[in-house]
Amino acid sequence: MNNKEIRDLFRKNRPMLVIIMLSVIVLVGSSYAWYNVSYNSEDTNTVTAGNLDLVLQNESGVITLTNTVPQSDSSGLNSSAYSFTVKNSGSISNKYTVYLDDETVSGNRISDSNIRYSLEKNSYSTGAIGLNTLNGVSGKRKLAEGVLQAGETATYKLRVWIAESATTEIAGQQFKAKIRIDGEQTKHIVNEPELRGDMIPVTWDATTSKWKKADYTKNVWYNYDNQEWANAVTIKDTTKRTTYKNASIGTEVKVEDMNLMLVWIPRYSYTLRDQYGYKIDGASELSQATPGAFDIRFVDTSTTEMGTGKYTGTTPTEYYTPSSFCWGNSCDDETTRSNEGNKELPGIWISKFELTGTITDISSLPNKPNLKSQNNSQFFNAIKNLANNGTGTTNYGFAGTNYDTHMIKNTEWGAMAYLSQSKYGKYGNKSYSNTNKEIYINDYNQSTTGCSKGAPGTGESKSDNVSTTCKYQYSQSPEGTGASTTGTIYGIYDTSGLSYERVMGIYETQLAQSGFTSEAMPEAKYYNKYTGTTGIKGDATNADGTSGFYGDFKTFVSSSIPWVGRGGDYYSGIVGGIFGYAGSNGNGSTFNDTRLVISMWQ
Repeated sequence: MNNKEIRDLFRKNRPMLVIIMLSVIVLVGSSYAWYNVSYNSEDTNTVTAGNLDLVLQNESGVITLTNTVPQSDSSGLNSSAYSFTVKNSGSISNKYTVYLDDETVSGNRISDSNIRYSLEKNSYSTGAIGLNTLNGVSGKRKLAEGVLQAGETATYKLRVWIAESATTEIAGQQFKAKIRIDGEQTKHIVNEPELRGDMIPVTWDATTSKWKKADYTKNVWYNYDNQEWANAVTIKDTTKRTTYKNASIGTEVKVEDMNLMLVWIPRYSYTLRDQYGYKIDGASELSQATPGAFDIRFVDTSTTEMGTGKYTGTTPTEYYTPSSFCWGNSCDDETTRSNEGNKELPGIWISKFELTGTITDISSLPNKPNLKSQNNSQFFNAIKNLANNGTGTTNYGFAGTNYDTHMIKNTEWGAMAYLSQSKYGKYGNKSYSNTNKEIYINDYNQSTTGCSKGAPGTGESKSDNVSTTCKYQYSQSPEGTGASTTGTIYGIYDTSGLSYERVMGIYETQLAQSGFTSEAMPEAKYYNKYTGTTGIKGDATNADGTSGFYGDFKTFVSSSIPWVGRGGDYYSGIVGGIFGYAGSNGNGSTFNDTRLVISMWQ
C-alpha cells in the first residue's frame, strides 16, 4: 500500500485528535504555584511568582490535528506552530526546564514512535525529530531547558505532526499532552551561550570522529565541569547554511563547509589564592614554573564583583569580574565601568584557532595555514568589515542586533587564559598530570593550525624544538587535544606556539608600524590602553601576579614596542605559552596572526 492509499484510508476512519495543553509549575521557595490555561485564540498570559516571570504567548490557539493524515517532515516543519515565551524578570539567573507530559485520552494513545516534532528556540530549529527520542519517563518528556538571566527571554515554537511512516493501525488513536515549565532560582551557573543568526551549535562525536549539530534547546552540548566548552560554527555557503539550520539534531556538520569555529567563554569572576593559586590532584607542587588553579565562579550580568582578585587562606574571597565581560568605551576602569553605554556581557565567543584563509575571506579552521604577514590595522579592519552587519550576514550568517565581531583584545585573551587555568580548563583535566597540565605547544614549522607537539614548550634551541611535521592533529586525544585550553577537543587551540598573536592592547597611543593613523583609530572599546608598567586586571600579564607563569616570556609594552603580542611562535619553546606576552611595533610579519571575538549582549 502506497502513501496515497494510506492517507485515503485515514480520511475514511475516525478522526485523530492531537491537543497540546499548557500547564506551568513555578518554584518559589518551598512552595509551588500552579497556573492552567487553555487557548482558543491569540492571547497573552503572564504568571509572576517571586523572581521568575513566565510570559506565555499563544499565536495560533490550541494545536489540534483533526482528520489528520501522516505527512512528510518538510510539510510538518511548515505547519502551524504553538508559540510560547519564557521570561525572567527577577534579579538573578534562573534555570528552567520545559516538559511535554502525557494527558489522559479516552481511547488508545498514538505511540511516540509515530509522532514527529520540531522545536524552535529564538529562531534556532531542532529540525524534525521523533518524539520517542525525548528523555523522560511515564510520559514526562524533557522538551527543552535553559538558563535565563535577569530580564532575558526565550521564545519557542513547537510543531507536532504524525510521521509519514505511520501505518493504518493508528487510525482512531489519540495523542494528548501538556506543556509544563519548571523554574529554579540559582546562582553561579554557566550563562547559556548566545547565538546570532544562523550560527550552528556543534558537539563532537568521538565514535565517528565527526562534528555534529547539537541541541541548542537543551544544555547538553556543553559541560564545563568536564572541560567541554560550548562550540559553534558558521557556514559560508548560503544554501548549505539553510540546510544545516533545518537539519535534525545529530546531523554531521562537515568541517569543509565551515568558515568559523568558535568557543564560548561564559562570564565569570575569579580570585587567585596566595601567590600561585591552589593545587589540583595530579598537579606538580606549586611554583612559578608550575602554577596552580584560579578559583572561578560563573556569574550573571547582574553580578559585577570588584574585589582584589587575590586571597590568602582556604576560603576564596575578593572575586573580580574581568572587564572582558563588559563592552563599552570605559570598561577597563573600575570607576567608570558602570557608566551609561557600557554593557555587561553574559560571555564572549573566541575563534577556536588562529585566523586562516585570506585577509578578504577570513576563517578559523583546523589543519590550515594560518593567516600571516598583516599589520594590526589590516587584521582589525578585515574582521570588523567582513563579520558585522550586512557583510557578517552574507559571509557567516550572523543576524540580528546586540553583537560586535572584532579583533581580540588583551583582556579577552586573559579571560581565556584564566578559565583554562582552573578546574574547568586543562589544569583541571584529570587526563593530564604534573607538567603536562600546561597547554602543549604547536611547534609545526609549516604554520598549520591545530597541530600539537604532544608536550609543552620547554625552552630548547630552535633547531631542536621545531617539528617538520604536524605530529599530532587537534582531534587526537590526549596528545593533540592537549594543545587546547581544556585538554579536550572542545577547547581553544594555538595559544602556545604557531604564531605570535597580535591583540588589541596598546601603550599610550603609540601607533608605530600598525597601519593605524591618529585620525582613524578605532573607538576605545576596541582596545586596551596601557599607560604605565602594570597591566589591567584579568589580562594575564602582571596585574594579578601571573607574569612568568610556566616560565613564559614576559616583556611589557613600552613606547618603543607599544602593541601587545601573545602566545609565542612555533619555535619559541619556553617563550611560547598562554601566559606569555611581549611588545611589538604592530607591523606585518611572517610570525604573527590573530583571532576574532564576538561580544553579545541583551
